[in-house]
Amino acid sequence: MWTVRQAMQRLVEELEIPPARLKTVTRQHEVVRAILREALAPPEDFISGSYGRRTAVHPLHDVDLFVVLNPQRHPRGTRTTDETLKQVRHVFKEEWVGRELPRLQTHSVGIDFSSNIHIDIVPAYRHEQVGYLIPQRGTGAWIHTNPKWHQDVAARADEAAGHQLNRLIKLVKHWNRQQQSSPLRSFHLEVMCYQAFSRPPTGTLLEQLGGLFEFLAKRVTYPCSDPAGLGGNVDAGFEKSQRDAAQQLFLSASRTVHRVNEVSEVSTSDHSSSHAQLRKLFGDRYRTFEP
Repeated sequence: MWTVRQAMQRLVEELEIPPARLKTVTRQHEVVRAILREALAPPEDFISGSYGRRTAVHPLHDVDLFVVLNPQRHPRGTRTTDETLKQVRHVFKEEWVGRELPRLQTHSVGIDFSSNIHIDIVPAYRHEQVGYLIPQRGTGAWIHTNPKWHQDVAARADEAAGHQLNRLIKLVKHWNRQQQSSPLRSFHLEVMCYQAFSRPPTGTLLEQLGGLFEFLAKRVTYPCSDPAGLGGNVDAGFEKSQRDAAQQLFLSASRTVHRVNEVSEVSTSDHSSSHAQLRKLFGDRYRTFEP
């Protein structure tokens, strides 16, 4: 049986996206980008979302592809938001004969691959002052956003934490997936983590994780603004009852992690009780030996 440190390290490693999966994802989003470049001649396109911020957790299923429309070929204001999304979907009508057309979604067009990879194509226009505008289906509204700023904020937060923050974010995201009663969305959770460390955290991995849970228990009690400074809060609509529920989940996780850390650092023999407590937090992906 592994020690707690060994089991936690293995969990961290297993939350990283394997090279083979990365290769598959890269091949598939490059196919999509080639089709879009041929049809739309975008001045730029790039990967955004958690995959672009390097905070995605394995198994990876969703990839966001940001496509900036060429204003000379597709002037802004000549099409509604719904028409813009349909225009992007139509690109694939002739390219993928016999396949189901991509789905129209709130801000994007979704494509599913047999490899269980879903690519969200987000069309956008550059904005003179505030990054980009993306369509909101059904409302006619164009929403301000800047995923490049999100990536920059995420990278600077990880650097301030001595490049230890991303692995902690992935652990917390995985923990959140195991909490059936959690009201927290992944991006809200991630953005709160950006403010957790102004310097590299010290101590064991469990000490660092316990400290992050403590921070989140306080941070979740007040609003969380868009790290790019655009649009509304990322937790818009998050009610007090949800904040209270999330706070209790964070506090409970913090107590468990700190308790396990204290015991495992003292005991060098029986880790079964500590393993059982951590398995409740992280589910079956927390293992104590090779399968």
